[in-house]
Amino acid sequence: MKKLIISHGDKGGVGKSIYAMLATDYLLDKGLSVAVVEGDVQIGDVAKRYAGVDGVTAFNVDLDKSGRDAENSIAVLFRTIEKQGCENVVINSPANAKKALDSNAELILPVAQDLGFQVCVAWMVGLEEASAEMSSQSVICEMADRKIAVVNRHESEYDADFIWFTRPEFKDAWIKSGGLTGEIPELASRVASKLKEHKGRSLASLAGPDSPLHIVDRQVIKNWLKKAWLSAVVPLIDGGE
Repeated sequence: MKKLIISHGDKGGVGKSIYAMLATDYLLDKGLSVAVVEGDVQIGDVAKRYAGVDGVTAFNVDLDKSGRDAENSIAVLFRTIEKQGCENVVINSPANAKKALDSNAELILPVAQDLGFQVCVAWMVGLEEASAEMSSQSVICEMADRKIAVVNRHESEYDADFIWFTRPEFKDAWIKSGGLTGEIPELASRVASKLKEHKGRSLASLAGPDSPLHIVDRQVIKNWLKKAWLSAVVPLIDGGE
């Protein structure tokens, strides 16, 4: 089945872009073509990374909208997807994406399903209580075919810092509603900075034999990709198959 993967979370700085990259790289690793939709057009880091990568079609749709403007953006999104005949789509949503995504969930889900997509939503969990609360209030998460809540590990952060863990009712409610959980493991800052320097390449290519990085850094990326895919990407994309 075709996949429409939405990297959501509503808060800024929770790892939506890195999840979108991980999902794109995973699909490419499977030999599939991917349409990358950059919804955060002010930053555009995901589209910039994959714009010239083989197997990827990248385009921008401003999802930082509300009301009628948001509905128009959703219409542009699906007209483009339908016209291009996309088989797999990864959407990187901006902060405050609930204005467009959750408010238009009753438009997004049936249109995506009529086009033959399974709708998969990754909710990126932030540190603060508001992020945990919003995970249970997201309409598009509630309506999605599959959903996963993902913690993005930073080097100095641990379980106790996340309301998601210290207030287990949020996590319990998510799981009870059919949600999956996963995490993106830590990546050493010296290596993470290398990913940012090489924006025109997929993450996996930076771990490959033609990578400009030192061999040890390639291996660190390779190990990190495998762990991130297995924990946070595979359960969402392939878990139901």
